[in-house]
Amino acid sequence: MQKILETIDRISTTLAVITFVPICLIMLVNIILRQFGSGFTWFMEAVQYLNIWVVMIATVGICASNEHLRVDAVEAKLKGNVKRILRLVVAICTIVFLSVLGYSLFLLAARSRQFISTMPSLRMSYVFWPLPILCFMSALSCLLHAIWDFIKSGKEENNPMPENGSET
Repeated sequence: MQKILETIDRISTTLAVITFVPICLIMLVNIILRQFGSGFTWFMEAVQYLNIWVVMIATVGICASNEHLRVDAVEAKLKGNVKRILRLVVAICTIVFLSVLGYSLFLLAARSRQFISTMPSLRMSYVFWPLPILCFMSALSCLLHAIWDFIKSGKEENNPMPENGSET
């Protein structure tokens, strides 16, 4: 399970970086073109949409690596079942939030009919469709990590000694 979560995180990070590259290129080319008195009329909207996609793609990896919504100061003071319950509650809240957000974005994408003002050949729904998919993928990543965390924390409680036999 740990390998699956690491793979999800690695793929998500790679896709986020790949999606970030066009942002940099569009901005760079537009800055150069402005020096000659022209520029893209659509650059601002394109960069905003790509930026939203980057964040949502990265969220899948963040959920897989469990690097979200934690209060380490509180969690560090908890032990045993209380700590497991807190982690489970946080995971459930995160999954519910991402699922509701994904459903809301699905409705937005399904009902969006307007054209993008600076790119009239494209509809807003084209921009919105990846978002619910990424939200549901983030919820799934969070669920997988919650299962892994629950299994792992159960093993730690049954075997308090590190595997190499020495205390840390």
